[in-house]
Amino acid sequence: MKKFARFGVVLMLLVSAFVGWYSIAANYDYGALSGTYTINRNGEQCTLHLRPDQTFTEELKREGVAQQKAEGRWRRYGQAHVSFSGEFLKVSGQELNASGEAHGQFDKALGLFLSLTLAPLPDGPTFRKKLFH
Repeated sequence: MKKFARFGVVLMLLVSAFVGWYSIAANYDYGALSGTYTINRNGEQCTLHLRPDQTFTEELKREGVAQQKAEGRWRRYGQAHVSFSGEFLKVSGQELNASGEAHGQFDKALGLFLSLTLAPLPDGPTFRKKLFH
């Protein structure tokens, strides 16, 4: 009987852990996607702050060029796709859509660690979400 009880407890813990992980991994709402994302490549450093109210601020530094700053709006479409307003500062290797907007896709490694890849997908510039501020 003790083995059966232990098995039941372990099974409940595993199910609870899976439900907890899935609730995080499947969450692509604005609150879950908001945060600070960074990229550092090709002599560029870019920090992108996404807010749950669908606004963003961006800071872009290029070698030999003064820091640029932008503020605008972002919107999610589909499950994990994103589009940015025209104020978004283009980074090297990035492509704009037909309307001239920056766009991309969110991904979650192991369902937990967020990244944002800008077009062209899947090989465009990839921002990583900072875990701690």
